[in-house]
Amino acid sequence: MDRNLAKAVIHSFRGERAEVCDRLACFEYRHWVENYRWLDASGLALYFLDRVRSLELDDVVPDRVLARLTENATDNRKKTEGMYEEFVRLNRKLQAAGVEFANLKGFSLVPDASPDAALRCQFDLDFLVASRDVALCEEVLKQEGYVLDGIGRNVREYKAGSGQVPSIRELYKAKPQRSVEIHIASSQVRDKSYPDDRLSRIQWKLRDGFKFPVLSDCDQVLSLAHHLFKHLKSEWTRASWILEYARYIHFHRFDDSLWLEVEGYLSADSRAKVAVGAATLLAYQSFGIPCIPPILTVAITELPVSVRLWIERYGNNVLFTPFPGTKLYLLLERALWGDEGAHSVERSRKLFPLHRPPKITVGSERAGLLRRMKAFQAEGSYLMFRLRFHVTQGIAYMIEASRWKRDMASMQG
Repeated sequence: MDRNLAKAVIHSFRGERAEVCDRLACFEYRHWVENYRWLDASGLALYFLDRVRSLELDDVVPDRVLARLTENATDNRKKTEGMYEEFVRLNRKLQAAGVEFANLKGFSLVPDASPDAALRCQFDLDFLVASRDVALCEEVLKQEGYVLDGIGRNVREYKAGSGQVPSIRELYKAKPQRSVEIHIASSQVRDKSYPDDRLSRIQWKLRDGFKFPVLSDCDQVLSLAHHLFKHLKSEWTRASWILEYARYIHFHRFDDSLWLEVEGYLSADSRAKVAVGAATLLAYQSFGIPCIPPILTVAITELPVSVRLWIERYGNNVLFTPFPGTKLYLLLERALWGDEGAHSVERSRKLFPLHRPPKITVGSERAGLLRRMKAFQAEGSYLMFRLRFHVTQGIAYMIEASRWKRDMASMQG
C-alpha cells in the first residue's frame, strides 16, 4: 500500500481543486493498484470517484483506475437499487404488522451524511425495534424468508437466500444473500442510567413517495458518534464512517435547535460527551469540518487529555492501516479505563487471543468432497491471516505501549 497516495485521497475531500490536482498527479498506475484493497475496504472508493468527477479531475487519475471505479459504481448502484426494494418491502410489512421501529444507518443517512445511497458500501439493513415487538418483527422476517443467524447483546442477525460467503472481489455486486440486523430498544439498559427511548422521538423521511421512520436528528448525531467511537475501540474502523460523520455535522451546521438539544444530552451523559468529542476531533483532523457547532468544540476541548492525545497521534493509523486493522485501539482503552484490574486482563486476551477465529464458511454433511475441501482451505487461509495479524500487530502494540507509558508518565509528572 502507498500511504502517500492514501493521504492524497483523504485530502481530496477537503482540498481545493488545484491543490488536489497537483497531489494526485504525482502517482502512476502502479501506485493506484497497490491501493485498490485499501480504497475498497475503507469504503472511500466510490466517494472518491464522485469527488473526482465533481472537481472535474478525471484526466488526473489513470484511465484504467477510472474504468475500475466506474464499473464498481455501476455494480454498486444496481446492488443498492435491489437493497432499496427490499428496504421498502420490509418497511411496509413491519408497518402493516404494527411493529414499533425505526430504520438505522443505510438509507436513513441520505442526504444528510451521504448525497447518494449508491455511494455507500452497504451490506445489510438495520432496524431499531421496541423490545415488546421483537417476536412480532421476527415473525414478519420469517414470513419473508429470513432465519436467525446470530444473537448478541441487544442485537439479532437474520439471513435469507444463499448461504455462500461473498467474495471480496465481488464487493460491489448484488449478492444472493440478504441480511438484516435487529437492534433492540430495551426499556432497561445495563450500562446507562436511562432507558433507550429513541423510538419515542422518531421522525419520518420521504423518498420517491415512500415514507419511513428514522431517528431524530439529535439521536442520529449521537448514534453516529457512538458507532464511530465503538469502532475506534476495536481493530477496524472504516474511513467512510468518519467522512459520513463529518458530512452529517456539516449538513446540519446551521440547525441551532438541533445543537441545543445535543448540548442537553451531552451535559447529562459524560460517556456520550467523550464519544462525540472523539468522533468530532477525528473527523475534523481527517476530512475537515468547515464550521463546527460550538457544543462540539466544547466536547473536543473537554476530552480527557489522554484520549485527545491518542486521536492526534494514532488517528492516521485508523485511516491508513489496511484491513483487518490495528491493535493500537488497546492504548485507547488504557486511556479510558487505566491499566489495572479486569481491564488489563481483558487487554491481554485481546492482544494474543488463544481461541480460534469464528468460522467463515457454512459446512454441511451432505456437501460434496470438492466443496468441503475448498471450505477447509478457506478456513486454513483465514486462520493464518488472523495469526499473522495477531503477531505483527501484537509486536507493534508492545513497541507503542512502551512509548505511550513514558509519555503518560511525563504528562502526569
